[in-house]
Amino acid sequence: MIIAIIQAIFSIIFYFVAIPIYNGYLITGYATIYTMLPVFSLVTDEDVTDTAVIKFPILYSSLQKGRVLSTKTFLIWMWKSVFQACVIMLGTVICFHESFTNIVTITFSALIVCEILNVFSEVYKVNYKMIISSVLTFIVYFMSIGIFRAYFDVSYITWMFVLKVMSLALASWAPLHAVRIIYDCCDPSEHQKIMR
Repeated sequence: MIIAIIQAIFSIIFYFVAIPIYNGYLITGYATIYTMLPVFSLVTDEDVTDTAVIKFPILYSSLQKGRVLSTKTFLIWMWKSVFQACVIMLGTVICFHESFTNIVTITFSALIVCEILNVFSEVYKVNYKMIISSVLTFIVYFMSIGIFRAYFDVSYITWMFVLKVMSLALASWAPLHAVRIIYDCCDPSEHQKIMR
C-alpha cells in the first residue's frame, strides 16, 4: 500500500505524469525479496509463553471473537500506510530537493528501512531469526543497488545519504510506534495483562 501511495503522491507533485517512480524490478523486489524474510520472521514471534496459554485459556477469546483481524485493524494499517508514504515522499521532495534518480534512491531505501522497523514494532519478543532476516534483507538490498545502477545513483550514496534515509525512515516510523506504545500502556490486551 505504501508504494501505491508514494506513486500517487509522485504523480500529483509532478503534474500527473504517467511515469512510475519505481520500475518493475524494484516493485517486484519490494513485494518479494526485500520484504519476504522480515515478514516471514514474524511467524517466529511469541506473544505469550506455552505455560501461560495453558494456564490462562482466556487468551484464546480474542482470536475466537475475531478481534485480531477486523475492519478496525485494516483501517489502522491503511492509515499507517498513508502516513508513512506521505512522510517518505513529501519529506524527500520538500526537505532534500534532489534529482529524480536521487529521489528514487532515497525514498526506496527509506521504504526498506521503514518496513524492517515496522516488523520490529509488531513483534512481542525479538529473536535471532528476526535479526538474521533483517541483516540478510539489508545485504540483498545493498547488493541489488550495485546490480541496478541504472535506477540508483551509486555516487550519491554517502554518509549524508544514510542520514537522509534514516531521518525519513524514523520520521515515518517513530510517531506511529510512539502512539502504539502509549495505546498499549493505556489499554493493554489480554495477553499483555497476563504477561506483565
